[in-house]
Amino acid sequence: MIAFKILFLITLTAGNIMANQLFNETSPYLLQHKNNPVHWYPWSEEAFELAKKENKLIFLSIGYSTCHWCHVMAEESFEDEQVAQILNKDYISIKIDREQLPHIDGFYQKVYRAMNSKGGGWPLTIVMTAQKEPFFAGTYIPKYPGYGSKGLIPILQEIVQLDRKLLQQHGSEVLHHVKSKENFKPSNANYESNLEKKIIEQFTQSFDIQNKGFGTQPKFPQFANIILLLKTYALHHNKQALDMAVQSLEAMAKGGIFDQIQGGFYRYSVDAHWSIPHFEKMLYTNAEALEAYTLAYKITKKPLFLEVIERTIKEMDRRFLVDGVYQSASNADSKNDLGINEEGAYFVFDYDSTLEYFENNGFTELEAVDILRYFGIVEDGNFDGSQSNPEILGEAKPKEYEKALQLLQEIRSTKEYPFIDNKINTAWNALYLKGKLIASSLNKQYLEESLRSLESLLQLMYKDGELYHQTIIGKQPVQKAILEDYSFLISVLFEAYEITLDEKYFKLYEELVLKSIELFYKQGRWIESNDGFETYADIEDAGYASALGVHFNNLILYATMQGDQKILEIAQRSMQYFIDYINKYPSYFPNTSMASFYYIYEPVFIKSTKENLEKLKNQNFTYAYVYKKVYESDEYLACKLNSCFSYSKNIETIKNEVNSLIE
Repeated sequence: MIAFKILFLITLTAGNIMANQLFNETSPYLLQHKNNPVHWYPWSEEAFELAKKENKLIFLSIGYSTCHWCHVMAEESFEDEQVAQILNKDYISIKIDREQLPHIDGFYQKVYRAMNSKGGGWPLTIVMTAQKEPFFAGTYIPKYPGYGSKGLIPILQEIVQLDRKLLQQHGSEVLHHVKSKENFKPSNANYESNLEKKIIEQFTQSFDIQNKGFGTQPKFPQFANIILLLKTYALHHNKQALDMAVQSLEAMAKGGIFDQIQGGFYRYSVDAHWSIPHFEKMLYTNAEALEAYTLAYKITKKPLFLEVIERTIKEMDRRFLVDGVYQSASNADSKNDLGINEEGAYFVFDYDSTLEYFENNGFTELEAVDILRYFGIVEDGNFDGSQSNPEILGEAKPKEYEKALQLLQEIRSTKEYPFIDNKINTAWNALYLKGKLIASSLNKQYLEESLRSLESLLQLMYKDGELYHQTIIGKQPVQKAILEDYSFLISVLFEAYEITLDEKYFKLYEELVLKSIELFYKQGRWIESNDGFETYADIEDAGYASALGVHFNNLILYATMQGDQKILEIAQRSMQYFIDYINKYPSYFPNTSMASFYYIYEPVFIKSTKENLEKLKNQNFTYAYVYKKVYESDEYLACKLNSCFSYSKNIETIKNEVNSLIE
C-alpha cells in the first residue's frame, strides 16, 4: 500500500512537471498552455537566472487568450512533442499574456519593428540571450516552412548552432537601437495654431472614400481617430471633419464588423469594406465605440447611432458583466457542428439551413430570401462556402425585421458561445465605464449602472491605497497597477465627478493624479510600470487609447481645475518630448492631439455651489471645453488656470462670456 502511494506521488509529480511552470498562474492565456509539453515559465527572474546557469537562450512567446493565430501556433508547435523536445533541450521558454504585461509586450513590439521595419502583432516570437539581448523577432511561425517562413523547427535548430558572441553582439545592437529611439530630447517648439487644419488634411489623405474609415485591409475601427474628428468639429464646425467621422460610423454600423444579430463590435475587419471581421470582441474596442457613437449621435441625432449604442451596451452587459465588473474579451474561434474550434463558427450562418428555419417559422420562401439578403445572408456566402457573416445590405429595415432578428438569435442559441477571457482588467474596465458614462447622457439607466460598476471595480482593485492591474473574480489581486490603469481610472473618475458632482469621485481622482506622478513620472518622462521593467510610455494610440495621451488630458484638466501651476508644468514638460511629432503628424496621435488643443483653447471651469451647477445640465455652451467644479459661492465663476474672468449670478451672462472665447 505504501509502495502504491509512493508510485502515485511520483506519477503526480511527473504530471505537474509536464504541466510546466504555468500551472499556478491566474492568466487564462497562460493556463491555456499549462499542459503543453514545452516547459514554459512565466516572465520571472527565475527563468533568466536558470538560462544563465544552464547557458541557454531564451525563447519568448507573447500572445493572449482570444488570439486566433496564437491558438494556431499553439496547436501546431507548442502542443507538439518534437518542437517541445527542441525547446526544452536548448532554450528556456517564457510565455507572456500581453494583456497582463502590456508594457513588456510593447517593448518587444518595438524590438520587432526595429528588426523587421514593420509593425508586429501576436503571437510575438522573440529569441534572446539570458541577458535579455534580442536577436530574432517574428510573429506567427508555422512548424515547418510555409507562409514565407523557414518554419519554427528549422529556425530553432539553426539558431542554436550560431556563435553566441555574435548573437550577443547583434542583440546588444538591437537593444541600443530601440532604447536610443526612446532617449530623445524635449523640443523647445510651441504648438502650431493650425493643428485643426492639419488634422483634417491628414485624415482626408488616409480616408477611404469608397468604403469609409481609414487605411486599407486589415482595417481597424480606429475610434480614437473618429473621436478626434468629432472633437475637432466641436471647435469650429468644420463639415469635412464631421462627414469623415459620420460616414465611417455609418459604414461600420451597417458592416460585418458590427454584430448585426446581437450587438457589439469585433476587433477589426480583414477586408477594406468592413464585411468580414476577425471575430474576437474586445472590451476596449466597444468602450471607445460608445464614446464615438454618443458624440456623433448628439450632433446628428441619427437613430442608427442610438441603436448601435443600445445594442452594444446590452451585449457587453450580457456577455462580459460579472459581479458588477467586466471581463476582457471573447474568442474569435468557437465550436462548429463537428465540435471543432473554427474561426467565426458561432457568428456565421449557413444559407440553406437558415432559409429552412425561416420557412418553418412563418416566412414564405420569397419573404425569407428577401430578408436574409437584407442581413447579407446569401446563397453564395461571404465567408466560407455558403457561410455568411451578417452585414446590412438593404436601405430600410424590412417589415418583419424584429421577428427575423429573433429567429437568427434562436439559431445562434443552438451553438456554444466562444470562450470568454475572464480577467478583470482595471484599465479596460475604466475605459469601458467612461464610454458608458458618456452614453448616460442619452439614458439615465446607464448612469446608475456605470456608477455601480465603478464602485464594484474600486472594491475589487483598489485596496488599502493600492491600485491593482488585473485579477480573476474570486481571487485577490496581486499585480500592482501600471500607468494605463491610473490613466484610464483617473479619466473615468473625472467623468463621474462632472456628471454627479459627488465629492467622493473628486477626492479619489485627486489622490490618483498625485500618486501617478509619484509612481511613474521620472525626470521629465513617464514610465509605463514600476515593476522593474522600466519602459518609457509613448503617445501612440494603437489597439486602444494611449495611456500617456489620456494622462496628458488628465493632468491639464486637474491643473486647471485646481489652479495648480506645478502640475501643469509637469504636463507641459513631458509633452515637450512629443511636440514635434504632434505638430507634424497630429492625426497619428489622437489623444495627445486632444490634450494639445488645451494649449490653444484653454479649459474653462464653471465654479459655484452644487445646487447652482446642477442647473447647468440643460445649458449648451458652444465653447468646446467647459467643465464644472463645486465651489462655495452663490455666484457663477468662469475660471481658467490662473484666474476667473467672469462672475455673475446670471448663467446667461457667464455663458455669453465663455462662448465668446471661441473665434
